[in-house]
Amino acid sequence: MAGVSSEYGKLRKVLLCKPDYFEWLPVNETALKYLRLGQSFTVEDAQKQHQEFSDAFRSAGVEILYVEPRKGLTYQVYTRDIGKNTRKGVLLGGFRWPVRQDETSLYEKFFTNQGIPIFGKVSKGIFEGGDIHYIDNETMVCGSGARSEKEGMEEAGKLLKEGLGINLIAVELPADLCHLDLAFTRVAERACLACVEILPDSFLKMLKDRKIEIIEVPKKEAIDLKCNVVTIDAKTVMSFKENADVNRKLEALGFEVLKPHMSIFTRGGGGPRCSCFPLERGEV
Repeated sequence: MAGVSSEYGKLRKVLLCKPDYFEWLPVNETALKYLRLGQSFTVEDAQKQHQEFSDAFRSAGVEILYVEPRKGLTYQVYTRDIGKNTRKGVLLGGFRWPVRQDETSLYEKFFTNQGIPIFGKVSKGIFEGGDIHYIDNETMVCGSGARSEKEGMEEAGKLLKEGLGINLIAVELPADLCHLDLAFTRVAERACLACVEILPDSFLKMLKDRKIEIIEVPKKEAIDLKCNVVTIDAKTVMSFKENADVNRKLEALGFEVLKPHMSIFTRGGGGPRCSCFPLERGEV
C-alpha cells in the first residue's frame, strides 16, 4: 500500500487546497506581524502564487489532488495540518483554533471518497500536522507549544505505537512558535534545516547523535518560515523565491531548489511544507 514513511522519500502525490477563501487571521505571530503592518493581498494574487506553487510540483513529476475549498475555512490552504500520513494511512489530528476545526470531518470524507485509508483519529486534545516529523521508521517527533499538546500527543502516541511500532517524542517549543516546522525541517537522510536558537538541546543532541547535519537558520528568518521547505526527492527541494539565504545553502549542498513565489502564504504563517499534505512517498 502506498503511503508515507519519511520526510524525504521521493514525493509522488500531494494534496493541495486552492486559496479561494484564504485570509490572514491573527492566529499566529507571523500573520499578526503583517496584519499590524497593515499589509494585505487580493484573492487573485493568492491564486496566482498558488498556481505557481502547483506548477512547480508538476514540473518535478508530482501528482496533485485538490480538496474543494469551503467558504469559512479560511486556513484550509495549509493542508499539512490535518494530521500525519503513514505507511498504513492517514492519522487525523485535532485543531486548536475553531476556525479550523470543521476541516477534520471534511478531510475524513474526502479521504474516504478517494479510497485513501484512515489509520486512526485523535479524538481528544490538539495534534496538528505542522508539528509532526518522521525521524526514522520507528521514531516521530511532535512539537509541543502553541498548538499540539500533551493530551493529543498521548492519544496519537498510543495509536502509532500499537499500530506501527512508532515512538512519538515531544519536542518542547516556545509558546510563540506556531509549529515545529517553523524551526525544523528534514530535507534529506543526513541533513535538516534547524533554528538552534529555538530548539531544545535534547532535540539538537538527537539530531547530532544520528549524524544529521544541521543547516542553521537564524531565529529572525525561522519566524518568517525560512525553514519551511519540502523535499521532492534526493536531488530536489521545494522552497520559495523569497527564501534567498536558505536557497543558497541548499544549492551549495547540491540540491536543485524550486522557487515559486509564496509571500502571501508565508506571511499568513505557512510555507511550502505547510501548504501540502504528502499522500505518497517512495520508501527509503
